[in-house]
Amino acid sequence: MTELPDRYRAEISDPRSAFRDDLVLMAFSGDAPVGCLVVTAAVDGRTEVKRLWTDPGFRGRGIASRLINAALADAEERAVPTVRLSVWKWRTGAIALHERLGFTHTQPWDGRDQLVCMERTR
Repeated sequence: MTELPDRYRAEISDPRSAFRDDLVLMAFSGDAPVGCLVVTAAVDGRTEVKRLWTDPGFRGRGIASRLINAALADAEERAVPTVRLSVWKWRTGAIALHERLGFTHTQPWDGRDQLVCMERTR
């Protein structure tokens, strides 16, 4: 784990603490986890989708779309008007997915180079 930045190391070593205020959504095939997504607690009228992952063997089956739609439904249920996310510029398939789900490009809130910031507002 020495290659991981500190901000990710805590998520792996103690996920219950790292995500204690957040919503963690999981997708399963039988008993096996095949996808996950974290929705941060709302701050200033917005949540953030983080750590979207789908098992490579299950990609292309709509798992990521269903996880994101569940995050959007949760935000609507909690009356949170804006959901945002960031994705690396070279993840063109993920960017296209987010665009299909109604996310638009917005001003960056994260200073990391090559990071595309997007949001969807109801």
